[in-house]
Amino acid sequence: MCLGFGVYNTGAETAPFGVFDTPPSGSTVSGNVPVTGWALDDIEVTKVVIKRSSHPDDPPGAIGPDGLVFVWNAYFVKGARPDVEAAYPNYPLCNRAGWGCMVLTNFLPNSGNGTFTLYAFAHDANGHKTELGQKVIHADNANRTKPFGAIDTPGLGQIISGTTFTHFAWALTPPPPNTPNTPNTPNT
Repeated sequence: MCLGFGVYNTGAETAPFGVFDTPPSGSTVSGNVPVTGWALDDIEVTKVVIKRSSHPDDPPGAIGPDGLVFVWNAYFVKGARPDVEAAYPNYPLCNRAGWGCMVLTNFLPNSGNGTFTLYAFAHDANGHKTELGQKVIHADNANRTKPFGAIDTPGLGQIISGTTFTHFAWALTPPPPNTPNTPNTPNT
C-alpha cells in the first residue's frame, strides 16, 4: 500500500532518486518523442525537469547557469508504474512515481536535426536536486515521412465534465503528403 503524503524517514533528509527510462540512448528520433521515467523521495518529488545540451544556435539567454537549456517539466502519472509502487510501497506518493512528457523534436535547434543530450532532474520539497540520467538522441526530422501531432487541451490529467468542452489538437506532416481535411480546417 502506497503512502499518501508523509515522510518515509524522519531521521535524515535525502535527495530524490529514480530512473530516466526513455528514449533509449543512441536512438534516432523524429516528431513526438516520449520522455519517461520514475522518481521518488522521502517526502515528495515536486517536479522533474527535462533539459538538453546547448547548441551554437541557442540564444545566450536560453542557456542556464548549468550550461543546459530548459525543455519541459514532466507530468506525474498516477498508476503508470505499478512496478515502482510495488518495489517502494513505503515511500510517499509512490503511486505517482511515473513521470513523462512529449518532446517535439522539430523544436530542437536546426529544425530538430542533429545530436542532442537530454537530461532529467528530480527536485524535492526540501530543495534537493538529483540528475536521474542522460540520453543521447539523434534527431532526424529532415527524413521524417509520417505525420505527427499532439492533443493540447484538455491538458494531461485534467478532469473535464459535462457535454460541452473545448479541445484543441494539431498535426504536421512533411511535404509532399498531407493530412486529411477536417471540417473548417485547411491542410497545413
